[in-house]
Amino acid sequence: MSIGVGVRIGTVVSTAVVASNDPGSADPVVIVRDTVLNQRKDGTTVLGGESELGGGREFTESWTGFVARVGDPSGVAGTADTRYRAEDLVATSIRCLLQECEPLPDRGGKDGGAPDIVATYPSRWDSSTAAILRDSLVYAGLERVTLVSDAEAVSAWFESEIAALAGTLIGIYHVDDTGAAVTLVRSGVAAGRAFGFAGDGSSPSSRIATALGAFGWMPENLDAVVVTGDGDMAGDKAAMTAIAVGVAEKLNVRCELGPGPEQSAALGAAILAAGFTSTSHKIVPIGLPPSHDVTEVFDNVPRVAVSAEATQVATAEAEGTAVAETETGKSGSTRIVIAVATVAAIIALAVLAYFLLL
Repeated sequence: MSIGVGVRIGTVVSTAVVASNDPGSADPVVIVRDTVLNQRKDGTTVLGGESELGGGREFTESWTGFVARVGDPSGVAGTADTRYRAEDLVATSIRCLLQECEPLPDRGGKDGGAPDIVATYPSRWDSSTAAILRDSLVYAGLERVTLVSDAEAVSAWFESEIAALAGTLIGIYHVDDTGAAVTLVRSGVAAGRAFGFAGDGSSPSSRIATALGAFGWMPENLDAVVVTGDGDMAGDKAAMTAIAVGVAEKLNVRCELGPGPEQSAALGAAILAAGFTSTSHKIVPIGLPPSHDVTEVFDNVPRVAVSAEATQVATAEAEGTAVAETETGKSGSTRIVIAVATVAAIIALAVLAYFLLL
């Protein structure tokens, strides 16, 4: 049995998913915590809960807002003004979430050992920032954790749970409190770095078109666009829905609003950890909640409806033509048979009259 663990540390909410890709296996376990790292009096840390400080309370210090500060040499100050590097706080948060997943089995990984673990990082990070987090994971004893971008994980979620074909081009439109990012992913591999947009006033559809144009692609080259979010934006369901609907209508492309929508990457990370291969998988959903049956789909409904209507009209016309041709054929054949019979009768009478005259 193959088991995988996916982890995502978000700016407001963090998620861990434990799942198996074997048919008939137990439902995935999803753990969601607020991105608040708290330190207890005994020095241990826990992820989640509200920030507290002294006064006989359970926690002695808390840290928030550290995901966006990874790579900042000034570090992040806690409620007691103790500073730590943001990347170390992210690594500690990942370790806290993994502890909540225990006890994990000692088998189920792709190599036959312990389950594999995949953690995600923001798609707009460059390789050097991701490398900084990688170093902190090693320092924290988490060297077995694999890092992938949010977009690559979301693409895996889409291809495993929804897509009808493997190897398609997916556009990931991510929006949070700092701006938006567009990442183009084919077969689980991002096409270059994410395109970042911050307060330029352009629409989501034009941003996606700009990213496509950089590679000479058009909207029709996309199999779908998946909209994801983080921070306060992710909690604004109406705003997220409006983005998805707008993209579907303006680009004439299928658009999905990812579950959560900040949890899509964690679900995809679990799929990757469980051994999913986007270029060769069979379309059998792993069953991660929520799957396609409860995920909102924003297709260009008017276009689809018109196409369906046109198809029905064309089919009716074709059937009508076929019937008319058949009836015409039958009528023509009947007329030929009657004509032949009439001529034969005339010839027979003439022959009979000839012999009678003799």
